[in-house]
Amino acid sequence: MDEYSNLIKAIATFLWPSLTFVVVLIFRREIGDAIERLKKGKLFGQEVELHNNLETLHQSVSRASDEVASLPKPKELENEDDGQHRDKEDDEVIRSVIHEASHSPKAALMILAAEIEKEARLILASVGKIDGRSHIPITQAIRVLDSHYGLPRFLSSSLNLFWDTRNKLIHGRDTEDGNVLSALDSGITILKSLQALPRQLNIVYKTGVPIYSDPDCQHEITNATGVILESRSNEYAQFCYRIFPTTRSHFEEGRSVAWEWNMNDIWQDAWYRDPLEPGGAIKLAWNSSAEFIGRHLDDLG
Repeated sequence: MDEYSNLIKAIATFLWPSLTFVVVLIFRREIGDAIERLKKGKLFGQEVELHNNLETLHQSVSRASDEVASLPKPKELENEDDGQHRDKEDDEVIRSVIHEASHSPKAALMILAAEIEKEARLILASVGKIDGRSHIPITQAIRVLDSHYGLPRFLSSSLNLFWDTRNKLIHGRDTEDGNVLSALDSGITILKSLQALPRQLNIVYKTGVPIYSDPDCQHEITNATGVILESRSNEYAQFCYRIFPTTRSHFEEGRSVAWEWNMNDIWQDAWYRDPLEPGGAIKLAWNSSAEFIGRHLDDLG
């Protein structure tokens, strides 16, 4: 009896792969349809989730835009050319994104995300919050911006939502172009909101200014020179000129710089001949100042 049992088991073991092959061959169409239905169901679920994310993003961005619009409007500085130049550059960025979207929506989304990262980085640099770094993760940049500015509530959440949606669209499965274009629309509004935030702009006015340890400017300080910055605030429509000590030689007149300092080097009372005054009137430069080392903002973009 055991011999028959073992024989049946051996035959079953031998026939099982063949039987499986026959079943698959006979029912291949039905099995294919079932797999396709499962795939479509999964993809449909992903599309529904993505659609919900995009709708949430759109609503958050709309509220963020309203919040930013309700902030006090930046006032015009006496020199309006610089503001107009910045506006022109901002518009050019958005036009390039829209142009790219007509060819490849996903490529346009990647460009836009990079511009949002850049804008966040430049804001941090202009307010002295970049801490010597050339790159800062966008999630960390959002947290720092929020803690420094107290970002409008929906702008902060919109930035996080946009980045999450961007990752899903770029790194996820193929999706409709309409979904990418919807994310682009929200992202452009976010970029404009960031560009509208008030900030101080520091522009190199004069480099290599001799500085002195005495009020008669007889004893020149040899281990540093002065760099004069034109500091502008679009929030209060004000600008002023300030001089700081530096040992750095990278400054170029007319270029915007980050608000960065070397707190290990401190200079006490110093005077200089002000190139803005007729005859170079002697003025107090500072009573005590750390070394200014601000990098050009263009190099951080």
